[in-house]
Amino acid sequence: MGGLMALVITPLLLAVLLSYILAPPVRYLENKQRLSRSASILTIYVFLTALLLLVCLNVFPALLQELEELTDLLPVYTERSILFLESLEERWQRFEVPSSVRRAIDENIDTMQGMLAQRMEKLALFMLSVVGQIIALLLVPLFTFYFLRDGDKFKKTLLRFIPPSFRREMEQALADVNKALGGYLRGLIIVSLAVGGMLYIGLLILGVEFALFLGILNALLNIIPYFGPLIGAVPVTIIAYLQSPSLAWKAILLMIIVQQVESQLIAPRVYGRELGFHPLVVVIAVILGGVFLGFFGLIFVIPLTAVLFIFIKHFYPLVKQAIRENKDGH
Repeated sequence: MGGLMALVITPLLLAVLLSYILAPPVRYLENKQRLSRSASILTIYVFLTALLLLVCLNVFPALLQELEELTDLLPVYTERSILFLESLEERWQRFEVPSSVRRAIDENIDTMQGMLAQRMEKLALFMLSVVGQIIALLLVPLFTFYFLRDGDKFKKTLLRFIPPSFRREMEQALADVNKALGGYLRGLIIVSLAVGGMLYIGLLILGVEFALFLGILNALLNIIPYFGPLIGAVPVTIIAYLQSPSLAWKAILLMIIVQQVESQLIAPRVYGRELGFHPLVVVIAVILGGVFLGFFGLIFVIPLTAVLFIFIKHFYPLVKQAIRENKDGH
């Protein structure tokens, strides 16, 4: 199942989400510039490819250099982190605490030291395993092309399997899905890029090492509602602290400022008005998505929940009415 998820299901879901993002510019080229649907899609692909090449030529070499330096420094960071935990253990020994509490703390610190060493050693291997998934992601542009080109055909085919009494409501539900998901995904990309950019510039000014890598990492993790920024804050704090404890506090203050700018100016519109979710629904959905679907569940769970809520909103009254009429008929 894991191989199927990586090779087919994940690229398929990414293609669906990407098709929602690219649909407006494709429609613009088709309606305003009088291009065919295929020519419009290919034009967008050429533009995105040129933009990606430009970014790669200017960003990718620096990012690879930072990753190489980070991999070389992992043993050093591991040793420093273990020394910090050992100093923490020595501080605990100075306090007059019950022996059972002290023993529990010592055991937890020893466990943390072992886990830290293992995690640091596996980080480089994890980065290499991520590269191995790129081959599967090459399917995404192909799937996206067919979703964009034949989306209307897929919709008409789907409607043929819907009973006539539900068909009109299905069309309205699909229209609401297009509107909600399109706005949410486009807004999310803008927010994530803004967060990554602000954090990168801020870390660069503060002098934190690997600012580019940390900015890109936080931009990617920001697509996970609520929990993404917390996860992204961990490596920033660790790297800044290993440089200087005072620098860590400055980095934490910077991340708080960046998240406040995001949460006060942009996030309420993206997560609230576009999807109409209560924050508690988002938190529960993200937790369940991570538990049952893993990392990609954290990414896909909000769009999938939005689709589910839209269909429930449209079809629950009809199903309820049909059940009531069936009971009255008997």
